[in-house]
Amino acid sequence: MQNPLMIAVAPNGARKTKKDHPALPIHPKELGETAKACLRAGACMIHLHVRDKNNGHSLDPYLYKEAISAIQDAVGDNLIVQVTTEAVGIYQPEQQIQAVKKVRPEAVSVALREFCPDASYEKAAGEFFQWMYKERISPQYILYDLEDLGRFKAYCKCGLVPGNSHTILLVLGRYARNQQSDPKDLDPLLTAIPEDSNWWLCAFGKNESACMTRVIDSGGHCRVGFENNLYLSTGDIATDNAESVRTIKQLANKKNRPVADAELARSIMNFR
Repeated sequence: MQNPLMIAVAPNGARKTKKDHPALPIHPKELGETAKACLRAGACMIHLHVRDKNNGHSLDPYLYKEAISAIQDAVGDNLIVQVTTEAVGIYQPEQQIQAVKKVRPEAVSVALREFCPDASYEKAAGEFFQWMYKERISPQYILYDLEDLGRFKAYCKCGLVPGNSHTILLVLGRYARNQQSDPKDLDPLLTAIPEDSNWWLCAFGKNESACMTRVIDSGGHCRVGFENNLYLSTGDIATDNAESVRTIKQLANKKNRPVADAELARSIMNFR
């Protein structure tokens, strides 16, 4: 069987509002509806952000549990729900760790440079990574550049990152206004990906489809959605997150890569 493609949707992120797009889901009911539409479009995972009463970024466990419940009511376990630990300049590693411990999600994304900004944080980060491993919470380690990839491989080698198989997300660009990712910037990163990892990519702006085509050709996996990009390859604004997912599934079909459902994705990523 040809290497299946996993597609994740990141439907809202920490920064955009309905002023950016009226279909941006924020409230739990909207997230449930988006999850159902994106499942039908071909997603196997939803990357979840929640907002406070002022629509600001939040890691509040209660808000997470409320949103997860709404998504599960809509799709059951047919989508992996991955919560973010993104700091957005608000949260410190200790707070990020406590949020995960209180929510106890199936999956979580962890930016290595946020949890280990310098060597003094490594002990606490390692203990947290070990805790997730023992509690069967599946992490996706977010890596931005070659330096992050080098540190990640060193942490795996010394045991600070546990396990024999890992899931990583490469971020092609930064969260900045009018950011446009370039598919060529993926090339140096491909040479540094650990052999025991399944790797994903998220990209910014109107070149997202071109970046994802490169990912599909290279055996990686795709994260798309309004968190990083509102546009289709035509330059038109997507109607909703499901259209963004559907576009990637169509690209995968053209490249003869079957699209994985959540059950297969859990197996590929060695969920415990």
